[in-house]
Amino acid sequence: MSRVLHCLASLEIGGVESSVLGLFHHLAQHGSRHEHFLCAFRGGRLADTGLQPLHDACIPVRVLDRPSRFSWSFWRSLRRTVAELQPHIIHAYNPTAALWTRVALGRTARPRIVVHCGSMGGLGPRWRFIERALLSRTDAFVFSSQSIRAVWEHALPIYQMRKVIYHGLDLVGREAAMQTPSLSPFTLLTVCRLVAIKNLGAQVQALRLLHDRGLRDTRLIVVGDGPARAACESHIRLRGLADAVDMEGFQSRPRDYHGRAHAYLCTSYSEGLSISLNEAMLDGMVCIASRVGGNSELITDGVDGFLVPCTEPVPRELRGTLPAGQTLPGRVYDHTTGAIRPPAGIDVTALADRIQDVRARFETLVSVRAAARSRILNHFSMERNVESLDELYGDLID
Repeated sequence: MSRVLHCLASLEIGGVESSVLGLFHHLAQHGSRHEHFLCAFRGGRLADTGLQPLHDACIPVRVLDRPSRFSWSFWRSLRRTVAELQPHIIHAYNPTAALWTRVALGRTARPRIVVHCGSMGGLGPRWRFIERALLSRTDAFVFSSQSIRAVWEHALPIYQMRKVIYHGLDLVGREAAMQTPSLSPFTLLTVCRLVAIKNLGAQVQALRLLHDRGLRDTRLIVVGDGPARAACESHIRLRGLADAVDMEGFQSRPRDYHGRAHAYLCTSYSEGLSISLNEAMLDGMVCIASRVGGNSELITDGVDGFLVPCTEPVPRELRGTLPAGQTLPGRVYDHTTGAIRPPAGIDVTALADRIQDVRARFETLVSVRAAARSRILNHFSMERNVESLDELYGDLID
């Protein structure tokens, strides 16, 4: 049995963080062929509820204090953690976490290092340095989607072990799809961290178009929090939609909102593999997403959801330096052409047209909703995720 230390940059709200905690909740109940530990470099909002099941199952958890990126006390704490737990494998869940881990370990005897790439590389020399530095002492790259793998392999000459492992969902208690409310008001839902890359402005603009077309009972629920919340609320007021949008903030159980809406929106400039989109499909929602990255691997247009083309230029202010956690990728994978291209925004008019079409045909979209649920049940279960990880760890140690 190998010992695996999973390293997260923080326990703040995010898709990767929620996915890793979901993995550990599953391991606490069902076990694994390997012994697993969790180390978060900083605490965060998810620590309040996400760690208790791990403590109950006696899974070792370390939450370090990283006051700054180059804190010596943090490096020492990380080295002590590795020395105490003596992992055979360190699985770092983003490139910067992998880089910090390598720097902390220095040139001493070290475990195997797995870098989990859940998003595309950003713009600027810092990201290029991180990407290239990872090539020298990384044993395996794991990608959350084929799209991310294509982008990384296009940018870097990766010779190490490479594998796509999709995030998994725990299917316990998810035996039936959600019931939907009556058709009026027609309600849209999005669940995400409120950062610029999620392009919530496109959803607000599409809602404005629908109201201008006379569909004034169309509403939007936004579940999530983040640094772009104030800008989003300002945009909503500017468009005269304050009474049509509910800003619900962070919710520990966002799935509770699935039964309050008819359609789910994902309008990001880029997506690795959206956990919240996975969740919405599992509950049988009609999902409308930008045709970019992992969205095209989850949804077959017109079969188990709908994809909207990305043709709008990215606003100039997003091409500059954004705060940490809001980096706009320098490149994305286009499934339509099979090419790597710069990011682009979703076509707002096409988005409004698709929402209007779904609204008009909603009661006839039973097969689309069923296909969405079947897609997740058959291909994105937590059991599949754990099996793939176990196989990867075994290959690294053998």
